[in-house]
Amino acid sequence: MKFNYLPLLIGLIYGSSIYAAPEDLFLQSDIFTEQISTPFKLTLGLDAVDETIDFFDIRENAGIQDNSTGDYRGAHVTAEYQFHPQWLLEGSYWYRELDYSQDTNTIHSLLLGIRYFPNFKINENSVLFFRTSVWNNEADELNKSSPTEVNQRTFNQVTVNQPQDLNFQLDTVFSHQISPMHQINIFTSLGYSEVEVKNLKIQAQSNGCLVNINIQSNNQFTGNLAKPCSIGNIPVTQLNVSGNANEYGIDIQKDLNYDSYYASLGGSWNWRYQNFESQLAYQYQHLWRNDIDDRVNNFGNQAIKDNHSLGAKFSYHFTSHVTAFIKGELYQHNFVGHIPFLYNAVTASHLDQRYGIATLGLTIYNF
Repeated sequence: MKFNYLPLLIGLIYGSSIYAAPEDLFLQSDIFTEQISTPFKLTLGLDAVDETIDFFDIRENAGIQDNSTGDYRGAHVTAEYQFHPQWLLEGSYWYRELDYSQDTNTIHSLLLGIRYFPNFKINENSVLFFRTSVWNNEADELNKSSPTEVNQRTFNQVTVNQPQDLNFQLDTVFSHQISPMHQINIFTSLGYSEVEVKNLKIQAQSNGCLVNINIQSNNQFTGNLAKPCSIGNIPVTQLNVSGNANEYGIDIQKDLNYDSYYASLGGSWNWRYQNFESQLAYQYQHLWRNDIDDRVNNFGNQAIKDNHSLGAKFSYHFTSHVTAFIKGELYQHNFVGHIPFLYNAVTASHLDQRYGIATLGLTIYNF
């Protein structure tokens, strides 16, 4: 499926599940499975997308020529423990490998949350709970070795050091069992995100020579010669440069580091027959960012302020302790709002693409 690489790397430069750390699409109360409800639940999943899994030909329709562009391999683990009838703890870890041509980059995602079930019920078939969570996405380093165009300038290579985002989220989830075979879930979310990048390394032209440039968080840069060159027919083997990265159309504090707020609304429908269960879900998300979208417009691009997500999950309950599932998610605007550090003034125009991922997993109850 389509995975724009430029967004992850300056942002940054990549365009993924990768899921968001919280799986908002599938938030629900386990009314259907109360007969196997246990204090502890562990979920393991393998996540992937490649040319074979892209059976809707999203990659081909987007004009991607390199079959490895956007390939994703990863895994995740989620644990839940209900230590009190009204309180549940949850934690998740996601490992992600993203391919673009000869580059493979790794992202780590973590989530820690707590759920509160109020001591009242609308009726015996309805459950309401509130969730508070903190989650983040981070990488040690993201690389793009092929030429990259940024604000009408071309960089031969780009390396982003320590991109990360930190997110705080509040959710309200209502589940209602209509019948033994049908359940509906409605959820709303409010959140805050903070995106930071430590520094940026690029390989670009200076005085007609190719130089390696290191841009610090204060937007000052230093650089040295990448390979011998000539200036005015004079051979040059050493060259040191310095200055402000505005010379290259980049301002780290304005283009890559920012705060934002977001809100979302969604719902899902479960259908169950004997040991088989399906869940179809939809979510709409809107984002408000501080200053960054003005920079996007100044770059001649259209700011992306919302996203639509679709999800489908199919499960089979083998025993009262083991459930296997397969699921997929599809995003209208790539990972806008799901992996915040992917979005910035540099990458916004490259994130306006559909993207999806498939997961094969297993849930174990109180083993």
